[in-house]
Parts: sequence; C-alpha cells; structure tokens
Amino acid sequence: MKILTIIGSPRKKGNSYQAACKLEQEMKTRGDYEFEYLFLKDTDLQECRGCFNCISRGIEFCPLKDDRQMIQEKMHQADGLVMVSPVYVMTVTALMKNFIDRVAYLCHRPEYHGKKAMVLCTTGGIGAKETLEYMELITEAWGYKVAGKCSLTTAPWPATEGLEKKNSKSLQKSVQKFDQSLKYMEQEGSPNVSIKEYMGFRIFQTISRDVKEYMPADYQFYQGKKYYQPAKVGFLTKAVTGIMLRVIFFMMRDMGPGEKKDQ
Repeated sequence: MKILTIIGSPRKKGNSYQAACKLEQEMKTRGDYEFEYLFLKDTDLQECRGCFNCISRGIEFCPLKDDRQMIQEKMHQADGLVMVSPVYVMTVTALMKNFIDRVAYLCHRPEYHGKKAMVLCTTGGIGAKETLEYMELITEAWGYKVAGKCSLTTAPWPATEGLEKKNSKSLQKSVQKFDQSLKYMEQEGSPNVSIKEYMGFRIFQTISRDVKEYMPADYQFYQGKKYYQPAKVGFLTKAVTGIMLRVIFFMMRDMGPGEKKDQ
C-alpha cells in the first residue's frame, strides 16, 4: 500500500523528517508499505491570495498555477496520508498552513473519503495537543479518517532514556492504529455513516441549494448525492438528522443571503 508523507518543516533533515522515518520503519515491520516523502519546502507553492475563487467557483479558477495540483494528484494515488509538522508557536509551520489554505475548497467539497490518515508532530515541549488537533480537524474535513495521532518531544538537547521510551511507546501505539485501519480498509465495504458525519454532509448540501447563485461550485458538487461516497446511512440516522437540521436552520435563519435590493 502506498503512503504519502507530507512534511511541513523548513528543515529537510530535521526532527520532523527523523520522526517520519521512524514511523516508516515501524509501519514496515507490520506490512508491505511503500512510502513517498513530499517536502513542502521543495515545492513551488505560492501564497494563497484569499480570492475565494476555489471555494465559490471551483479550484480550476484558482489564479495560482504551481505544484498544488501535483500534490493533490499524489494524495489521490496514495492509500494513506501522513501529515507531519514541527510545532511552531503552538501550531503548524507557515509552509503547512499555506498548503492548507491553498486547498481550502476541500473543507467544502472533500475528495478523500475512504482514505486513512495519520498526523504527526514534533515539539520542544508545548503545543503538541493544539497542533495535532488542528491537523486532525483539517485532514478529516478533506475526507480522510484520521486513525493515528502522535507527538514526539524533541528538545534541543540529548533526550533522556525515559523520554526516548515515552516517544517510542507513543509512536508504536499510533502506528498500530494506522496500520490496522489501512488493513481494514482493504476488507470493508460501504462504511456506516454516523449522525455527526451525515449531519455535516446534509448541512453543506442544504446550504448549497440556498446560496447556489453565490457558491455554484458547492451546488454542483452536492446535488444528487446521497453522501460523499457509497455508504450505509441508517433510518435512525436520517430521522435524527432531519429533526436536528430543522432546529439548526431555524436558529441560522438570519444568516442566509438577503434579498437583492435595486441599485
């Protein structure tokens, strides 16, 4: 199985790369995995201009023509994704954040359902929890199922024996979850959709109809879909979601597009 590892560190052979190599070694003791490393540092990825075109009109209307499409093609080709970043001031690096910004449309129109992911960070002491939670939130918004989260403490001085054991135990535990999810992926059929997952889908689908004039890309993406991928949506899930949607949209009634006024 192919695993794409995207590394957001500005240092090519730093702690994050070393952590990714350890992850690869652990994975290869459990199965036949092929790893590819993609260093954002080495890509031509221009800064997001905030034009909103990718979200409202479609990613093909992004004015920046660089390596963004190449990176996404690699994501499509791989069975699993590993997102790696050192902690910089309590969050991901600027390189990783810019990549996330450049594919902002994926939070509206996810493309990677059915694929598994793991998030990995290195830290000198603090910020690991916040960084992992952020990467997990974004990666799952893209459609991935995050099956492992791991932080390794890599202070700028030699690690104690106790810290090395703690890092090793944390990595092995996360790798085991990631490995099992990838192996299960080969056997599973149509997945069961939770109320939370179906709720998110239905909210986007409903809103896309109400704002189709302003967000045509979302409207085209959601119309006719029963879910993001072939899946099992239970009767109870549909019923509960229907009730909750009525409550949510009643509370959001003042947030929709207003009537156009004559100029």
